[in-house]
Amino acid sequence: KISSYFLERALRERRGIVDSDLLKNHFVICGWKSEMTNFLLAILESNTNIKDRDIVLVNNASDSLIEAMLETPPLKKVKIIRGDFFLEMNLKRASPERAQKILILADATPDINGIIPTITEADARTIMAAMTLNNIARGVPIVAEILDSGIDQYLRLAHVNEIIYSRDYSRMLLAMASTGTGVTNIFHDLLDPHSPFFLKTKEIPDTFVNKNYSELKQLFEQDRPKEVLIGILENSGNSYFAKEMALKRAQQTPNISQLVQNLQAVKAIRFNRPLFGPENDYLIRENSMAIVIERHGEKTHG
Repeated sequence: KISSYFLERALRERRGIVDSDLLKNHFVICGWKSEMTNFLLAILESNTNIKDRDIVLVNNASDSLIEAMLETPPLKKVKIIRGDFFLEMNLKRASPERAQKILILADATPDINGIIPTITEADARTIMAAMTLNNIARGVPIVAEILDSGIDQYLRLAHVNEIIYSRDYSRMLLAMASTGTGVTNIFHDLLDPHSPFFLKTKEIPDTFVNKNYSELKQLFEQDRPKEVLIGILENSGNSYFAKEMALKRAQQTPNISQLVQNLQAVKAIRFNRPLFGPENDYLIRENSMAIVIERHGEKTHG
């Protein structure tokens, strides 16, 4: 019986089938992209700490698409959960409460009848998934892609940490290209996984909390020559837990008027707020990260 159990488990893993009980610190991706294989390869190239065995896909893509993706050598161990990614029963199979991060894609792939969803329908699926995850995986960082930026408030209500406005970004890059300043090339090189330059966020040592930005700049200039400091990411990390902590601190006052002001300040917190090139006397706060351009080796593309 024991040997048959391990044989069945090996066969399930080979087919990309998920054993939910074994999932921990994994990366859940809800939905499907037309260039999914290249998208997953880019994730692996950009995140050396993520392996194919750590990725769990939840989607309704066809068998042929799934098989073609799994035939790519670096993606052979990607795990698959078949079904609508916005349904709770399918999301629970991905053990999202134990994931390190969850990404919800704006899935515009055709349904079983070949009908392509509208922008509104695609975004509705994203919102449904985010709201469900907020209930079953509260506290796990969630990134969601939407097509219509006008409905992002629903994702914020679901405590989505980061929102990707893919259509808006494309439009802005096209507008920038019309100026002829080369800004689009800058974005391309910073985002291209084959470039030696990466735009990243880095942990700031606790000893720099409440110190001036100038001191942090000195640290990078002297000790981290391959990282160029360009700013600070304020209120980073898990927005749900950070807001809980901020509320507890805000309530630690017997003064009613001060309490109201504190609670209003918590409500106005913007999480993961980038601040580029702050003044030298800017005080670094708790839960901040450094925004850097990191250099690795030589450029490998033309």
